[in-house]
Amino acid sequence: MKVVTASTPEQQLYVKELINKLYETIFPAFFSEEYITKLKEFNLMDVPNLKELNLIEIMEVTAAIQTISTILEELSKSEEEMDGYAGAFHKNASILSKYQIDFPFQLVDFKTDVNTEEFANQNTLYM
Repeated sequence: MKVVTASTPEQQLYVKELINKLYETIFPAFFSEEYITKLKEFNLMDVPNLKELNLIEIMEVTAAIQTISTILEELSKSEEEMDGYAGAFHKNASILSKYQIDFPFQLVDFKTDVNTEEFANQNTLYM
């Protein structure tokens, strides 16, 4: 017999807070407000089965979002190349995908020398 421990409401709330932090403090360093609004409209980073995640799964999702957030925060503060973090970024984006959390970005999408206004003016989202 296998015992599975369910995630707590506090953990579920924390995941929602981490996602909100991405939208409110991290994405604005890379994307225009209009583009971020479009991402929200497409339910990017929506966790469809959040209440169904068990303890191990929610910890994996939490760690993935935290890792991606940390990489992006450092990228926004530093002029250094972050290519060394591409593997960790991809691994954690894959973890989110495993739980049907739509995060279609690659690390190169967050390069600060890319003109983010160009993406906001397109009729479709750059993904």
